[in-house]
Amino acid sequence: MLNIIPKPLKAEELPGKADARGGFAFAPCEWEQDTARFLQYISPSKEVKLPVTAEKDPSLEKEEYTLKVSEDKVKITASCSAGYAYALESLRQLYVAGGGLMPCVNISDKPRFAWRGFLLDVGRYYMPVDTVKKFIDIMLMHKLNVFHFHLTEDQGWRIEIKKYPLLTQEGSKRSHTNFNHKPHGGFYTQEEIKDIVNYCHERHIIAVPEIDMPGHMQAAIHCYPELSCFDRKLPVATHWGVKHDILCAGKDSTMRFVKDVLDEVVELFPDGYVHLGGDEAPKTRWEICPHCQEKIKQLGLENENQLQAHFVGEVKDYLKAKGVQTITWNEDEISGKAPADVAWTVWNVLEKDFNKMYAEMERGRTLINASSVPNYLDLTYNKNPLKAVYTQPVTICKPHEKMVGAEASLWTEQIPTLKRAYFMTFPRLGAFCEAVWSEDMSRNYDEFLARIPAYEKLLNSVGISHTASVKRANPGKLFGALEQLWFNKVQLCWHGLHNLIDNAKVKKKYGKNIHDKK
Repeated sequence: MLNIIPKPLKAEELPGKADARGGFAFAPCEWEQDTARFLQYISPSKEVKLPVTAEKDPSLEKEEYTLKVSEDKVKITASCSAGYAYALESLRQLYVAGGGLMPCVNISDKPRFAWRGFLLDVGRYYMPVDTVKKFIDIMLMHKLNVFHFHLTEDQGWRIEIKKYPLLTQEGSKRSHTNFNHKPHGGFYTQEEIKDIVNYCHERHIIAVPEIDMPGHMQAAIHCYPELSCFDRKLPVATHWGVKHDILCAGKDSTMRFVKDVLDEVVELFPDGYVHLGGDEAPKTRWEICPHCQEKIKQLGLENENQLQAHFVGEVKDYLKAKGVQTITWNEDEISGKAPADVAWTVWNVLEKDFNKMYAEMERGRTLINASSVPNYLDLTYNKNPLKAVYTQPVTICKPHEKMVGAEASLWTEQIPTLKRAYFMTFPRLGAFCEAVWSEDMSRNYDEFLARIPAYEKLLNSVGISHTASVKRANPGKLFGALEQLWFNKVQLCWHGLHNLIDNAKVKKKYGKNIHDKK
């Protein structure tokens, strides 16, 4: 058994051991940056170094590699730096697991899916640049290649937009969180964003920004009240949950704001993808908004859901002209059919929806499996146990070429600290990366568990010690029920009663105008 996660496609263990306790002596190659990064993790304890050579083989796929460890040398082949970097990650795991003594092995490896993502939510809780980079390093360790950066929320706007300076001057700060009294804030300057994106690229990871719209925009509305239907001055949200004040889809000025913001975002994130969110956008304001109702009438639409579909479609066309692929959450399916060239991260699919998802792929829609069960890492181990993450059918329904991969998501409503983030992420991220990298026929849960001690040793080697044990990650019924009960306290922070009262006030003040007009 080789202590490598994710499990390689093909691996043949050979007789003998390779002694790398003195470190490695790399022959010169064109991928020196990856070599230098790898050597940062090696701590030689002897003088004799194990030779490593690398060869370029154009016949291999982009992320494919071979790794041959013999008693007296290591040989790597790859077509480009990504495959070479993944070979080094496998070599690092062998090195750490054996304390420098590695099994002789012949590995041929490549990923099953092209899209292997990790979402980091910094909208709820800001994370410093160094912490973000730590997660990017962790992604490379797990051979993940898409960093989904969730940058805007009702509770905070985290990316500098020079044309709209109030977004970070005011929108990045909230007075408190739920029922405490501590202010929270933080944002990334454009130079910091460029640094993070470059950091991703050096690790063969693309960076996908998420600017959530038309919902989850209360922080922006606080700064520029005219973005909402009724120009209401609202605070940056202090409680979790779905907010009813969203961008006004009836005002041309709102669309101008959106396009201005995305102009700057696209310049900062050059990988050709932008995620627009599109989820959790209640239509209670649009239903009584004269601007939205006039837009519905003008466009010949049937309802507010179709207005959202039109809104997303217009933004999609704008991004497409820039060579950028638009992605939304599949809740946009509920809120009116978006064009088929809008990709979906599928988060709320049930078994009864499988045929519908397959039909969408047949229409030409690209899907990414981001199913909340089991891929939301903030949810309890009772809800998403380790075994469920590992054994999931990544394709959701029948295999299709338009199902390009999957994402694990670390939402942060209940993740206020890095210690908590590590506890909820590991070992589930190890299970996820193997599910999305390795072929179904090669995955074996019990064999995966046997590699967990070496995996924990690897995590410890980079300073990650606050992880869940296998037992804790697969809780029994009683403990799991108690854990879920404690987690559900988040419902108390959703301001549901506030929404009901506020909705009544807004309807009383503004709704009569709509009724009079009708």
